[in-house]
Amino acid sequence: MMRRLSRVFLLPALMLTSCAIPNTIEMLQDSSPPPEFGRPGWVRTFAGVGGWVGGIVGGIASLATLPITYPLSLVADEGLGEHSADELILAPAVGMAAVGHCLFGLPADFVHWTFYRAWVTPVDPVTSYELVPLDPIALPKAAAKTGG
Repeated sequence: MMRRLSRVFLLPALMLTSCAIPNTIEMLQDSSPPPEFGRPGWVRTFAGVGGWVGGIVGGIASLATLPITYPLSLVADEGLGEHSADELILAPAVGMAAVGHCLFGLPADFVHWTFYRAWVTPVDPVTSYELVPLDPIALPKAAAKTGG
């Protein structure tokens, strides 16, 4: 009886976390260094695969911790912003995706650095990281009083 129930509910439960995993992997890929900063495609592919593996493991962990995170997300939804409830529920998926991204990508990046990047002169990045000050805040001016 228990096996039948677990088969019926396991696939839909796993599918619930699939909404968070692709967005997390895309965010990790966006913040990863692009090829012009020295990381070739094969290093970024290892990191992406690690992100997917970690995201899937974290998605399962999100389901396992749902009895704890769901009530907390209802409390967090009131004062921490519009996405705080989702972030709390999906924290294991997002966190494990980042861990998998690091665990798979770091060894590949270390191999690439050891055998290539350490021996060549660095290329100037496309984007400079110099401080660019923001425009000052434009404050409204009081209307001049006319007449008397």
